[in-house]
Amino acid sequence: MILSLYLTRKFLKAFMICSALSYSIFFIFSLMGNLGEKLSFKSIFLISNLNAFQIFSYIPSHLFILSLCLFVFNLKSKNELIIIKEYFVLKKLFLIIFPILALFIFVEFEKEKISTTIEKIKSNLINSKKIGDKKIFISLDGNTKKYTIFSGYDQDNSFINQYLSFESQKQKIHRGEISTNLYLKGSNLFSKGSTVYEKNNFHNENFDKRIFENFQSFWNRNTETIIKHKIINANSGYYILHSIFLSVLFYFCISMIFFSKKLVDRGMNIMKMFLLVLSMFLYYLLITKIMLNNFQYLFHFISIMILVLTFFNIKKYE
Repeated sequence: MILSLYLTRKFLKAFMICSALSYSIFFIFSLMGNLGEKLSFKSIFLISNLNAFQIFSYIPSHLFILSLCLFVFNLKSKNELIIIKEYFVLKKLFLIIFPILALFIFVEFEKEKISTTIEKIKSNLINSKKIGDKKIFISLDGNTKKYTIFSGYDQDNSFINQYLSFESQKQKIHRGEISTNLYLKGSNLFSKGSTVYEKNNFHNENFDKRIFENFQSFWNRNTETIIKHKIINANSGYYILHSIFLSVLFYFCISMIFFSKKLVDRGMNIMKMFLLVLSMFLYYLLITKIMLNNFQYLFHFISIMILVLTFFNIKKYE
């Protein structure tokens, strides 16, 4: 029991050190990037802090790897790792870090929501016109993607310069519309005339029509440049399970590498282990960003199997 508390304190200490170090680096680079903006120093300072937290939400796995690395090598430098491996089996070590492990898996699953929340907080610190005068709304419906682009919005004068939308299927545009003759009526956006591309032909529509409902609410609520609206379908449950399973496998594989018996050996090639962890980290970052049109399910299966085989390959040496 005493040894478990000791290891918990050591891990939390490593976690706090790595968190502070990573946060400081992200904050400094964000501050340097924002100094050129025409904002007060207080706004720049607060936005830089939020940017640092936002980067944590984008790649939380880096903090887990750094914390685990510092924790294990600190034990190894004092010869404590040998004693711990003698008295603790792998399952007990996992129980000690399980709360932190569960926290990181939760953040991985919710990172888009966390990032969006931080982005909305940032929008309350500066005027919406200084964030940018362009928004892109992407709606997905089966194989059809619709891109709607607004630019040049003056909220004070209720004026918007341009509206552009186009629909695509299988990477081919089959309909598009552009208008620069726009006005707001209530909260809705209307066009007095537009140019439409449809069936490989262009034609003009010289009449008033509503082109976007609740425009003001949409603009004020969504401050990010690109907003993706995904239609909920039967596959959503599959993607949720896949994301959770992939995250669990990745974090367990990383943990098993650092808790491996090979690490006790002083003659172990540290560079080899570093390259293995780095490869898995980059693989995990890239695998979640790749989207295929025709072989997505097969690609997901292969990505899961690679991590499963890696997991059992590491486990067989324990």
